[in-house]
Amino acid sequence: MLRAFLIVSCFAGSACAAQQTARTSDSLFASPAAELAREHAPDLYEQAQSAWAEAEVAQRRKEEQAADDHRTEARLWLAAGVAEAERVQLEQSRAELQREEERWAKQLARDQEASVNVARDISRFEARAVALREAERLSTLSEGPTLSDATLDAILTRVQLNLALAEALGASDAQLSPLRDRTEVIARKRPQSAKAAESLLLRTEALIGEMRAQWPEPRAGASTELIETATATGFAADRLGNGVLIRSERFFTSNGQVSNATVKRFHGLLAAFPHGPVACQVAVPEIRSRVWARRVASLVERLRQMDDPGRVSTGMVVTQALRAGAVQCTFAAYRGL
Repeated sequence: MLRAFLIVSCFAGSACAAQQTARTSDSLFASPAAELAREHAPDLYEQAQSAWAEAEVAQRRKEEQAADDHRTEARLWLAAGVAEAERVQLEQSRAELQREEERWAKQLARDQEASVNVARDISRFEARAVALREAERLSTLSEGPTLSDATLDAILTRVQLNLALAEALGASDAQLSPLRDRTEVIARKRPQSAKAAESLLLRTEALIGEMRAQWPEPRAGASTELIETATATGFAADRLGNGVLIRSERFFTSNGQVSNATVKRFHGLLAAFPHGPVACQVAVPEIRSRVWARRVASLVERLRQMDDPGRVSTGMVVTQALRAGAVQCTFAAYRGL
């Protein structure tokens, strides 16, 4: 009976050991850490499983020492796999963080660029608004050959605002510095002749046009700018389907001579808005009038005294809608902008 009890106990003990080994295996390889090792360090995980399998074989052979050694080896392989998995996860997190930082850096750069563009647009808008007010004031002043102090101050203010606008549009210091120097000289000497001040004003408007001319076509909003500028400088302006129409009854004086002041202002407008052809029509009482033919020819000659004389075409039209001598010009490139 004692022998039978010992045999049963022995078999029971072996079964318990096997069950204990199975439970240990389940708890060891089914843990979250082991799952990480299996996912991120599969080679080390497989080594651990192989060592554990060898431990089970040794256990079945009752080679306790060998089984213990293989189980220890399995745990070491698994621990190495867990450590490698943690390292891989850390590298992935670091890489993701770096990518996130790069995305934020790019977004910041875009935001900063957008802020600069917005600031530039605001600066340009403000400069244009003030310039238009000064231009309107200037257009109501005397058109005589001499300058009053008020007229000179208005011209210089508009020149400075034109320079600010040109700078906002991208003019370089090399382009701006000579004009600023001329502005300081005129402000200091305060000449009585209008020639130097008007020449400087036209040059600043031409510089604005040079900046705009760098674009292959007018930018969005250019037709509105043209209408505002033309209106402020003494022209009537409307947006039509075929462009912006500029009108004036002051191209000719009361005795039929071409108005120097109006032609200069129109040249400034052409220079400041440099895109596309401009078609002008002079209202006359009849096409065959020799008097008006001479006057129109004189106007054509004056309008061609610009950098691009072929840009403006001029003809005569008989119409009851306009007073004789009135001129209307269509800026065709500024259509629908």
